[in-house]
Amino acid sequence: MLFFRTQADEANNNGIDDSVCLPAANLVSISPTANNTVAMYFKSVKNNDPLAAHDSVVLDTTVGDAFEVANALIQYVNAGPHNDGFIVIADDMTTTDSAISALADLTVSPTYAHSSITGVNTISVSQDILSKHDYPMALHYGVAPTAISVGALTVNSHYTNNETAAKAYTIPSAAAGRAGDWISILYIADIGNGAAHTYTTTTDTTFALGSHVIVPGQDGTRVTVVDTAVAADNVFTITGLTDGDGGKGTRIMLRNMTGEANGWGIEAVVQGQGAMDTASADTAFS
Repeated sequence: MLFFRTQADEANNNGIDDSVCLPAANLVSISPTANNTVAMYFKSVKNNDPLAAHDSVVLDTTVGDAFEVANALIQYVNAGPHNDGFIVIADDMTTTDSAISALADLTVSPTYAHSSITGVNTISVSQDILSKHDYPMALHYGVAPTAISVGALTVNSHYTNNETAAKAYTIPSAAAGRAGDWISILYIADIGNGAAHTYTTTTDTTFALGSHVIVPGQDGTRVTVVDTAVAADNVFTITGLTDGDGGKGTRIMLRNMTGEANGWGIEAVVQGQGAMDTASADTAFS
């Protein structure tokens, strides 16, 4: 694992743009981007689409030393033994942070794998949409279902829902995960009359455009309803209704489409219950 940090104060080290560990096996090229910068390109860590843009770390270097830096980095990574597999390529940190007062705010020297490296210019992580795969409405066979019991949902989990009372569920940050993460829910009980089940994003402010719910029609009164999410819609609600919405077999699929903010797409099919002869109501995005 190759380590890079562009944050000088360890107390402010709080994101993938500040520091990152990338597998050496994902390194695909090293090239100059100016006479004093060298870029290292990696396969994307947040996007599993093989055609996604590469992640990159741009290093500041001594003018004219691009070849020397590239040559030295290859030797440095391939040299051994690496007793723990952790290799510091460039670390700009010069001020420490610690819960122990005596170890906090100490001045230390930055660490670079070669004397011609003068700092980390930028860390860039691809946010491309996962667009090369077709993910239809489907539950995940081969994944053991878990009875839904808590408000906070976990990615890559298949839930069964037999809750009849009003419930509020939360969806984790899309940016905290990666493109391709999913959550699926299958209802195995009817939602109680008037009880609302809500699915709300925690940090995202909207579902991905294209998100939709379908309520299949049954007769001239209970006609088919389709609702699509628009900008600022980050809540999906199913309200149980006697002879109406929220029946067994209702299914919801959530898919992280981007690995960045507002990346959660949602597709739902809401089944009827009872006589299924009452018009759909209060099942929609908001």
